[in-house]
This record gives sequence, structure tokens and C-alpha cells, in this order.
Amino acid sequence: MALLFSVISTVLGIILIWMSKNQPFPEHSKNFGILLIVLGSLGFIAEQAEREVGPTIEPLILTILGGIGVVIGLIHAIRTRMDVLIAPSSGFLLVVGTIALFSNEWSSLSSFEQISAFILISIIILLNIYLIFRTLLIGKLPLAWSQSGLRQLRRGMIFGENGAISCFEKAWDVDEEHLNAMAYSALSIIHNHFENEEEYKKWNQRLLQLGGLESVDKTWIEAVEESLQNLSNN
Repeated sequence: MALLFSVISTVLGIILIWMSKNQPFPEHSKNFGILLIVLGSLGFIAEQAEREVGPTIEPLILTILGGIGVVIGLIHAIRTRMDVLIAPSSGFLLVVGTIALFSNEWSSLSSFEQISAFILISIIILLNIYLIFRTLLIGKLPLAWSQSGLRQLRRGMIFGENGAISCFEKAWDVDEEHLNAMAYSALSIIHNHFENEEEYKKWNQRLLQLGGLESVDKTWIEAVEESLQNLSNN
């Protein structure tokens, strides 16, 4: 059973690192994935030790880590809007850890305690389903993509899969048109700077449909132009 927990932790960590590439700020889920791989590796090492690990140690670690991860993941998904992977993956750990903890003590529980445990596990599973639906299925990160685009722009990473242009092209939302205007303005300014006339016209036309540069906060435009100016000076 302990080996199974190590496998789950390691595989989930690898999946998180792989999926983090599609996040505006990949370092959050990537670091969590690395943590899971480290814990999984420690579990494999513990399996080879002469002294057996207690049956409740690993599921307890998964439960605690999952609970903390859910809180942090929800902050990133709802408040900072920088990541949507940590919450559902932590929820999965919480489900696995909770089920394992109760299964170890199931035979010693009274009927009332078993019913209570079953209800608690069911609630946790339903909450995890909600997390998956709330984050992976409908979770959008338009503001985070714009922030990531500006960060890449300041780093001088303009083109390519992880460049500023790619980030700004993902920073749109049907329900929040002001975020669309931010992305379109950045794209039009960037393409105009690099004299990509066709792309400039395309994004500028979309920006005009939302009110033009006047509809965008001046500090945002100044930040984009300043970043491009710094690139030119370097």
C-alpha cells in the first residue's frame, strides 16, 4: 500500500510538471509537482528500509498535503488567477489520503462512525469534482496571461510558444471585454513596433471595436511601450 502512495505521488508530480507548460505562470504547479516527486522518491526509499513505515504515515501526509494544497490552489485559481492545476490535483491527494486513513481503521469503527466516515468521504469527493469543474473545465486565466505576457516582454521573450505575443493571444475572455482590450492593445503595439503591418492591422481593428486605446488604462499602455523601449535600448 505504501508503494502505491509513492507511485501516485510521483505520477501526479510528473503530470503537473508536464501540464504546467500550458499555464501563464508555470512555476507554481511545476514546483508543486517537484515536491510530489520528491515525496514519492522518499516513499520509495522508505520502502527499502528494514524498519517498516507505519500504515497511517503516508496517507496522513497525503491528506495534510492535499488539504494545504487545496487552500493554496483555490487562492491561485480564484483570487490571484495564476494557476488552475494545484487545486484539483491537491483535491485528488486529499481524497486518496482520507479514504486510506478511514480504510485502515474501518473494522474498529462503530456503525455510526462508519456512516459518518462514508458521508465525509462522499462530501470530499463531491468537493473535488467541483474543483475539477471550477478550475480545469471552466477556469479561465485571461488576466494572468496578460501579466505573463508583460513579464515575457520585459524579459525580451517576444516570439515563440512561450513568448509575449503567444501569452497576449491567450488573454481574452468573453465576459470581461476590458481584459480583451488590454491584450489587443499590447498585441497591436508590439506588432507595430516590429513593423508587422498585417498583424498590427488585425489586432488594432479588434481593439477599435472595443473603443480603441482610450478604453485601456494608460498605465498598461505605458508599461508595454516602456518594455519595448528598453528592448530597443539594449
